[in-house]
Amino acid sequence: MIEIAILILLLPLVAYASQIADWYFQWVKSAYYEPIETQKLGVSVIIPFKDEASNLGKLIDSLQQQVHPKYEIILVNDQSEDESLTILHEKISKQTSLDVKLHNTSSCGKKAAILTGVNAAKYPLIITTDADCTFHPEWLTTLTSFYHEKKADLIIGPVSIQERKGYLNRFQRIDFAALQLCGGAAALQQKPIMCNGANLMGSKEDYLQAQLQPEIASGDDMFLLEWMKQKKRSIHFVKSYKAAVLTNPCNTLKEFLQQRSRWAKKAPHYKDKQIIRTGLVVTLLNAFIPISLLASIWSTLFLFAFAAMLVIKTVSDYSLLKAGSQDFKIRITLFEVFYWQLHYPIYVLAVLLFPLFYTVKWKSRSI
Repeated sequence: MIEIAILILLLPLVAYASQIADWYFQWVKSAYYEPIETQKLGVSVIIPFKDEASNLGKLIDSLQQQVHPKYEIILVNDQSEDESLTILHEKISKQTSLDVKLHNTSSCGKKAAILTGVNAAKYPLIITTDADCTFHPEWLTTLTSFYHEKKADLIIGPVSIQERKGYLNRFQRIDFAALQLCGGAAALQQKPIMCNGANLMGSKEDYLQAQLQPEIASGDDMFLLEWMKQKKRSIHFVKSYKAAVLTNPCNTLKEFLQQRSRWAKKAPHYKDKQIIRTGLVVTLLNAFIPISLLASIWSTLFLFAFAAMLVIKTVSDYSLLKAGSQDFKIRITLFEVFYWQLHYPIYVLAVLLFPLFYTVKWKSRSI
């Protein structure tokens, strides 16, 4: 009976290690993308924002540095309550070289803000990003060049967390890099399982047709991805540091758990079997690691299962992170990955329990 229980505990480990190995080899063999030439494709950059007064100045400065010759910026105010609009008006008035439009959305929520921007866009190509992001000067050039070459319906760009000092920032950068590597490798295999609205490129027509499930507070990116997969659209990932977007980390533990709880709350609404299957394997493995340790009270055999899961998961995660360390500008050691593995079950549990003690919010808005 104990042997059967241990076998059940180890099944997610086998599935997880096999999948990570598959993604590792895909990432290693995929070539970096370099833009062939500056494409003169017009593109509308849509940026919804709410209470981003501290970030909008840097955002505009970064967008002004873009070398792409033909783009417009559509900023959509999602009922901001801070000084965002004042700062924007002052900043835009000084940036005469930028084609910037400012809109307000009558409905609340990021999805409504994105659709307001899409409807206002003058170009058929749409790029969405967030107000707390900054970009490589060839960001737009790289994405439009990639589109010109691949003719993809949805282009997923890489996103990295800004490097800052502190324990929390380090965990976020490594955890987010791992997510990006998994999602990027899966998309490179033409089996996408995740994307990030901070760096997405698609068509105006598809955005207007897509079912983004507005009744659910978050998930504009993932629900767009699911819709694209259902419609058999072509989806690609750009493996290029020039196409990457840098986004701000969460500043406090509470803010971080708020963010991850929002992500977790939309998971039950996913319908794509591949996304569900991947999420289930990861969840079960992270749950079975502490369960096997607790079960060792009854039998020391469970300690072998615990050790196997911890060691194999550490080596798997380290291999993938090491493969993408240059892409996401992180230096990582096997010992550090092992160190974070010891924290991970606690982190997963904290995300699941957080909504029981706190109201899940985005900015000042309850979810």
